[in-house]
Amino acid sequence: MVFEDGVTALLSAVTDAAPEGLIVLDEAARVVVFNQAAERLFRRQRREILGLGLVNLLGDKYPALAALLGRETRPGDDLGALGKRYLTIARPDGSPLIAEMSFGSTEIDGRHHVVALVREATALPSGPDTWLETEERLGNFASNMPGIVFQRVMRPDGTLYYPFFSTGVIDILGYQPEEMTTARDGCLDAIHWADRDTYLETLRRSAAALTQCTEEYRAIARNGEVKWLSGTAQPQVMPNGDVLWDGVLIDITDRKRAELWLEMIMNHAADGIVTISEDGLIESANAAAGSVFGYEAEDLIGRSIGILMAESEAAWSDGLLQRYVQTGEGALIGTGPREMRGQRQDGSVFPLEMALSEVLTEGRRIFIAVIRDITQRKETENALIATQERLQNIADNVPGLVFQRVLTAQGELRFLYVSNGAREVLGFEPRELLDDGRLLLDAMAPDDREAFMEALKLSATRLEPMEDDIKVLSRTGEERWLRGWSRPYRLPDGSVVWEGVSLDVTDRKRAEGRLTFLAYYDPLTGLGNRSLFIERFERARLFAQSMGTWVVVLSLGLDRFSIINATIGHTMGDKVLVAVARRLLQSLDAGAIVCRAGGDRFLVMLTGLSTLPDLHEAVEGLQATFEHPIEVNGQQFDLTVSIGASVYPTDGHEAETLIMHADAALHRAKEDGGGGFQVFTEEMGARAAKMLTMQHKLRRALDRQEFMAYFQPQVDIATGAIIGCEALARWQSPDDGMVPPGVFIPVAEECGLIDAICLQILVDSCRWIAEWRSRGLPEITVAVNISGRQFHNSRQLMSIVEQTLADAGVPPRQLELELTESSAMNDPENAINVVRMFRDRGVACSIDDFGTGYSSLSVLKRFPIHKLKIDRSFVMDVTNDPNDAAIVQAIVALAHALNLKVVAEGVETLEHLEFLRSVRCDTIQGYLFSRPLPGEAMAEFLAQGKPEPHPVTS
Repeated sequence: MVFEDGVTALLSAVTDAAPEGLIVLDEAARVVVFNQAAERLFRRQRREILGLGLVNLLGDKYPALAALLGRETRPGDDLGALGKRYLTIARPDGSPLIAEMSFGSTEIDGRHHVVALVREATALPSGPDTWLETEERLGNFASNMPGIVFQRVMRPDGTLYYPFFSTGVIDILGYQPEEMTTARDGCLDAIHWADRDTYLETLRRSAAALTQCTEEYRAIARNGEVKWLSGTAQPQVMPNGDVLWDGVLIDITDRKRAELWLEMIMNHAADGIVTISEDGLIESANAAAGSVFGYEAEDLIGRSIGILMAESEAAWSDGLLQRYVQTGEGALIGTGPREMRGQRQDGSVFPLEMALSEVLTEGRRIFIAVIRDITQRKETENALIATQERLQNIADNVPGLVFQRVLTAQGELRFLYVSNGAREVLGFEPRELLDDGRLLLDAMAPDDREAFMEALKLSATRLEPMEDDIKVLSRTGEERWLRGWSRPYRLPDGSVVWEGVSLDVTDRKRAEGRLTFLAYYDPLTGLGNRSLFIERFERARLFAQSMGTWVVVLSLGLDRFSIINATIGHTMGDKVLVAVARRLLQSLDAGAIVCRAGGDRFLVMLTGLSTLPDLHEAVEGLQATFEHPIEVNGQQFDLTVSIGASVYPTDGHEAETLIMHADAALHRAKEDGGGGFQVFTEEMGARAAKMLTMQHKLRRALDRQEFMAYFQPQVDIATGAIIGCEALARWQSPDDGMVPPGVFIPVAEECGLIDAICLQILVDSCRWIAEWRSRGLPEITVAVNISGRQFHNSRQLMSIVEQTLADAGVPPRQLELELTESSAMNDPENAINVVRMFRDRGVACSIDDFGTGYSSLSVLKRFPIHKLKIDRSFVMDVTNDPNDAAIVQAIVALAHALNLKVVAEGVETLEHLEFLRSVRCDTIQGYLFSRPLPGEAMAEFLAQGKPEPHPVTS
């Protein structure tokens, strides 16, 4: 390039004085400026390069960059966005140039040009590797790690952001790392809404205690797919109070291997150029110089260069340039870039790099300063060092092994790197595994070792990621499960290297084994459950088809076990069930299948039978097993079993059908008094179908709220006044009319709908109490029955009762809860606490049907109840049966001794009344005064005052 006047001579001098290489491309992408520093760096003569494309310097190593710079520039192009690039370029003599290149675009004489500044990169002080080599090594390592490596920060105000995501986020979630690190909500939108609260709470706890954060949550990928991520992160407190986590996430949705390590993203610094007069005044400055120091470029013209220097660089304001002009002494002049401290317009001090050169033009001396803000470079250098430490911290905090292993071309398997997790998981020091690669193989079971090596070789052949589950023995002999993900790449010598992680999933494997057991086995007895029974039936059915024999399904139920359970408690009851299971197994041959169906019911499957006599003989053998008492903890229990049977293929072809039919036969056997045996018949099937129909109608009736409360008055014997009533369930069916309680209540109890019916009666009763109060009728107490299951779920029952009373506006004193004697004595300590809890809230409790259960007087006296109800079965024959009379008299005396009131149910005659009065019973209830009445009729009954007796005649 030829310079023809003083201005071009000055520009030429400026470019050649610059310590960095300066290359300018014209609109046709041809080199039009190639200064002396560029000649020294590339070891190419200017005359060789001018007029050629930049690709002639870069070679074919950077095709994307060469393609971008090789096209014609257009107005509006901003190649400054390329920032700073680090390139390895081969010089003509074969030596490598590690070039640090910054790109920009400018307009010269109305034409667009590309400007590139080039300098040779320096080495990091932290080790023998150059920073470029370190970046490449870390980048390669991270890009070959499966998963997402991240940094997360929680500020003191609780807000979150992610300063770093590895490129694994693209593979797993489809997002670019930059999208995640710039997300304003701390990436919460990418976390499934149902997991966000747990996710945030986990972070808060980890931040508060500075403990390792173990995470498992669902994330939403860009394409809407839900991904499960699992990982750990280690927190540390930063000087500004932020909490920083370094962590790694693994995609556990389909066990894909993806673990990417931290990758340093270096920010770019802009270079500034200023010309300075001999007296230290700035004569010109480009836009980059102004940007570096926080000025507009034109505001710097005519000002002293000293305003850009920190106080520590006082030599600038002490006439350094003047002394150089006078004496030729100047430590910074022409010596290449030097690191100094600059000062921005806002007063902030920052590190910079300056190269100062002298130029003579038109008989005058000027100085050219090329200034680079190296703040980010310094931060990057420090961050690289910190990153190396953090990478090691991440590796050491993964709950397993982070590793790099190699399978050599000669077939030798060894480790190149093993994290400290080897010590915790396997009991081996990392150095031991590095020294002997077979230690891990020797710790595997032989079958696992063979499968592992086959998978390894297949991965090496296809260069496909590898996932493995292996069971190993630690140095202490403990079994540990490792789940590994790794990604391979091939070395020039043919060796294959895998980089990955093996997580310790021992606890998860044990939990999975437990879940598998629970899916098919009863945890109490160890017998198979219904699911296992159904699965085994399919095998038995195929065998029976081939042999022409039966498959017999027996449904066994312990007779009156609920009474035994209520008497001895659930803990002892469970032990009895275990003893029963053991006896069944001992009594049957090895081909029989025994399972527990739930409660006191067992299922037995017999094969090889083909006649009814054979079936009866097998059943008689089972029943004979229980002729001898079962002993548990020194107590003996005389048990009998009822058995129902169904037969494949005559009674059904599916396991569920045969179980249902065997249950129907068992139900008939129990109805016959227990201890018997029934084979399924069509009549039983019809009855079972009728039962199912009734259950369906009950569920529909509950949905339609067809149940209502009827009220039977309770009369004070001494005064004749109505003091209360009992709420009884009635079903007004639109199809069947008024359904008798004896028809639907047993079915409701059997199918578990009795709780819902009791709830509807409670709500209806409170509604009527409120109605009677609004009419000014006498205040009475209404007793409502509750089921045993409701009673034992005390918190829920208390909530329902309180809410129902509040909704109806009824005072608690007008409600009484009746529980059966067996419910109270099933778990007496809990029952006492529940009754006390209701009493403290103003709701009284009474024991219904007293005398039909098995009460302990030592327990009864502790119950905070206020009333006992004598069952009608004792009252009916009280005038004819001396035993019943004695029982009633004893109950009344017992109640009074405990300061309890007594209500007698089933009072129908004047004789009943006189007897009860004679034994000082407090209250009576029965047909003598009234049948159960609907709410409106009860209101009329209350309005009449004292009722007249109406004896029932036979």
